[in-house]
Amino acid sequence: MKIKKKHKITVIGLALFLALCCPVAALAFDPWSNVSGYWISADGKTPIKGALKKGITITKYQNRAGEINWKEVSRGDISFAMVRLGYYNDPDPYFKVNMTGAASVGMDTGVCFYGNATTVEGARREARYVLDMVKEYRVSYPIAYDVESQELLEEGFTRSQITDQVEAFCKVIEDAGYRAVIFGTNEWLTLHMDTKRLPYDIWYSRYGLANNFENRTLWRCTDMGTVRGIEGSVCLEFVFEDYGKTYKGTGWRMINGKRYYFEDHRLIKNITMEIDGSVYSFDKDGNARMSK
Repeated sequence: MKIKKKHKITVIGLALFLALCCPVAALAFDPWSNVSGYWISADGKTPIKGALKKGITITKYQNRAGEINWKEVSRGDISFAMVRLGYYNDPDPYFKVNMTGAASVGMDTGVCFYGNATTVEGARREARYVLDMVKEYRVSYPIAYDVESQELLEEGFTRSQITDQVEAFCKVIEDAGYRAVIFGTNEWLTLHMDTKRLPYDIWYSRYGLANNFENRTLWRCTDMGTVRGIEGSVCLEFVFEDYGKTYKGTGWRMINGKRYYFEDHRLIKNITMEIDGSVYSFDKDGNARMSK
């Protein structure tokens, strides 16, 4: 049937109106995908406001599901990895493998540490342990502190006590020149910590669409993500801060009483180089000696 010109204009106009007024309802994309520079949320419709890059958290559970193909991971839309370190004196058995694997493809990395300290000094001791464990690797994203422990609550730790321990850990990390981030669910961050007392980045864990939280720079959106090069499910993360610009990667750092020099987040060792007009020799452990 031939459509009259007037009716054809009306139909075209209606289609344009629907497309302009209801673009989200009319279109659907894969959750967590990038469409024209915008990341799309779980519903396949809603842009994630302010999200810059997508990343993953890697733990021993991904390694045990199958060998990670970091080249394949990097060929996708994954830009950074938060790598599980584990607990105090109980490291993730794949920490080294995962840090070196991510580094081999030039991927930015941060570190996840699970605290079980019961005192402020214990939290500081945990932080010093973490610094010893990570200084050999290029850590260009924050070091995360996760204290979500039912044991703390069962033992009667107050919101103030937990906050004190988190603050102590993060201060040691940042005094050493690294960036700290506090990991937590909405419940832990609101009920069991006083985040207004903590001037540190927040890694907000909340599945679904909601992702706003004060000082939130990272968001865990799901633990059921799929990524090429990784067997099984993986946690997906989004970053809202450009750490490449805000996290200093070159300069001197005092780590557990010793002075080291880092260049682009890498520990300098086995080399002689000039820094600010002075010549330093660095041994295999990164210890510096000024040349005469």
